[in-house]
Parts: sequence; C-alpha cells; structure tokens
Amino acid sequence: MLCDKSQISESLLDDIDAFFYNRIWYKKWMYNLSEAITEWRMEVYKMADITKNTTIGEALRINPDIAPVLMEIGMHCLGCPSAQGETLEEAAMVHGIDAEDLMAKIAAV
Repeated sequence: MLCDKSQISESLLDDIDAFFYNRIWYKKWMYNLSEAITEWRMEVYKMADITKNTTIGEALRINPDIAPVLMEIGMHCLGCPSAQGETLEEAAMVHGIDAEDLMAKIAAV
C-alpha cells in the first residue's frame, strides 16, 4: 500500500473527489455541447434549399438521400473532388440531361 488512508487529510480527499467530479461533469458538458452542435447543423441543412446552383457536395450534405437519384442518371463520382465544385446544373449538362428534370427528381425525394 502506498500510504495509509489515515495519513491523508480530509481536505485533500475532498479536493480529489472534486477534481474527478469536475472531470466527469466537463466530459458530460462537452458531449452535450457536441450533440447540440450536431443537431443545429442538421437543422441548418434541413432549412437549406437545393437549387441548380448548389454544388453536388453541398446537395449531398443537405440531403444524403438524393445520392441514388444522382447515381441513377450516371453521376457515379459523388465523393470526388469535382463534386465539391460542380453545380447540379453543370453536372446535368455534362451528363446530357435537363437540369429542370434533375431538380424535379431531387425535389421528389
């Protein structure tokens, strides 16, 4: 045994208890803050509208459920760097489909 409990002062034991209590409290607080930020981000994304000028990457962050729609029309590179800078209208043009038709399919999701 490192030391006898009787040799430790009560105030030191209280300080140790307070330290561990505060660490647990801090971890819970940080977890709750992280959860709140995640929920807030999801709400912001839900409020965002997907337009023809939205990039593919932004559209997928707003609504990941549109991925099958994009894959169906031939946009198989959803995670590639060009998806972060290419708008839905540009992608529709490259893939030879009407941008309005694409937007209607996305809106239906």
